Amino acid sequence: MEHKTALQLRKVAKKRKPLFIVKESKFSSGVKKRWRFPRGKHSSTRQHEKGRPALPQPGYGSPASVRGLHMSGLKQVIVSGVRDMNKIDPKTEGAIIRAVTGKKKKLELIQIAQKRNITLLNIKDPSAYTGRVVQELEDRKKLKETKLSTKSKKEEARKKKAEEKEKEKKAKQESKDSTKVGDTESVEDTVKDMEDKKIVEKTITKRQ
Repeated sequence: MEHKTALQLRKVAKKRKPLFIVKESKFSSGVKKRWRFPRGKHSSTRQHEKGRPALPQPGYGSPASVRGLHMSGLKQVIVSGVRDMNKIDPKTEGAIIRAVTGKKKKLELIQIAQKRNITLLNIKDPSAYTGRVVQELEDRKKLKETKLSTKSKKEEARKKKAEEKEKEKKAKQESKDSTKVGDTESVEDTVKDMEDKKIVEKTITKRQ
C-alpha cells in the first residue's frame, strides 16, 4: 500500500474514531480523562450495550505502514543538537527540534536543516522564525548595553559623590585642627600675661 493512500485512509479513520476515555471521567472530577478498560461485572460498556461509549477495536486503527508517521508521511525524529540533525535522512525523516533548546541553538539547527533540505515538522516558516529570533536577540543585546551604560554612569556618579564627601570631611578636619591650634596659642598667651602681671605686682609690693 502506498504512503499517500495509507495516509488518506488514516485521516478518514481518525475522523470517525471516538475519544476513548473512562466513562465516569465526564461526571466526576476525581477520575482522570484517560482510557481504562471497564472491568465491572455488570458494566454496560463492557457488555457492548446500545447507547454506551465504544470500546477500542482493530477497525479504528490506522494502517500499519504509516503508523507513527507525520501527516506529511515523514518519520518524526526529535533533535536536540547538531549531531542529531546530521544523522537525519531528508527523504524519509523530518526533524522536531526539542522544546527546551535555546534560541541561538535553534538558529544553528535551522541553518543546517535548510542546507540539507531537512523538513522541520514543528516550525512552519523557518525563515520568518529566524528573522524574528534574530531581531529579538539584537533587541536583547541593545537593552543589555543600555543597562550596562546606565550602571557604569551610576557607578561613576557614586564614586564622584564619595570623593566629594571625602574632600569635605578632610576640609572640616583641617579647619577643626586649625581652630584647636589657635585656641591653645590663645590660652598660652593668657597664661603668660597672668604670670607677668603677678611678677609686676610682687615687685611693686617689695619696693613698698
